[in-house]
Amino acid sequence: MTPFVETPHDVRENQIYRDALLAQPPEFFRGYCQGRIPDLFERMVLVERLVQAAAAPQVFLNNLYRVQVRREPTVVHLSIARLDGEPCKNWRHFQQIKNEIVGPEFEAVELFPAESRLVDMDNEYHLWVNVSPTFRYPFGYERRHVMNKPVEYRGRAGDELPGGGPALCVDSTAGALI
Repeated sequence: MTPFVETPHDVRENQIYRDALLAQPPEFFRGYCQGRIPDLFERMVLVERLVQAAAAPQVFLNNLYRVQVRREPTVVHLSIARLDGEPCKNWRHFQQIKNEIVGPEFEAVELFPAESRLVDMDNEYHLWVNVSPTFRYPFGYERRHVMNKPVEYRGRAGDELPGGGPALCVDSTAGALI
């Protein structure tokens, strides 16, 4: 994976999104208007607000991914999609994206929301990064453990990091082999 480069936002994406929203039937907008169907003018205003809200102030590209970045008071929202439209399968890529764009000591989560809040944009993934590098979630592991070599389990080796280093597991905080 090549390093990320910040690129200007392509305003053509705004028009594609605008056209997609305008193509929706009037009933689509009920959820935004307390259950009623808005008139044409209200729909146009709503569509423009949705387009502006969706436009990311920062966009980063590399050879595999496009990452849209929205900075909010308490979180940095990373919207991640592969350039080829395929699903993202490598967790380590998400870790590298978070590290390169926000920083290695920031913690992020991927949320699996209640169905009532579900947003599914077809192979687009979201990380929510806390804005403080010292913040730690009250769950997860306390220490670092990294597998640098696939471990055979039931006759099959993992394939996330081909050609890994010599150590099987390193506790980098203590500098000891485990």
